[in-house]
Amino acid sequence: MKRWLRYLFGLVIGAHGCIYFIFGMGRLPDALKGWRGTSWLLGNAITGDKLKALAFGLSRIAGIATLTCALAVAFTRSHHGLWRPLAMTGAAFSIAVFAVFWDGQTDHLVNQGVIGVAASAVLFLSAILFPRMFG
Repeated sequence: MKRWLRYLFGLVIGAHGCIYFIFGMGRLPDALKGWRGTSWLLGNAITGDKLKALAFGLSRIAGIATLTCALAVAFTRSHHGLWRPLAMTGAAFSIAVFAVFWDGQTDHLVNQGVIGVAASAVLFLSAILFPRMFG
């Protein structure tokens, strides 16, 4: 694969990771608009500020793993094979963020991260289906 194409993939993956990291720092207020403070998946087991803290913590982990994956993709020669476990880890945590954070309101799917889940699913599947993509 050409170097510029690896850099482009790294940039796109890095932008995706930045969104998760920024959300994890509590800097994306649109995601909180209309949020009920509950989780569709967890019900009333964890609610309010504790649920928000859990989602933010998971999001920071997803962001760090995905940003590190982006670096591994962009600089493949020095980090051969490292991108796959980082991609799968970042994607799994980002899907977990959505599962924990989404409150069941279908009209708030986009604000609460369904596009990020789709991007994470593509990243996860790419790591599984194309193991030598950046090798």
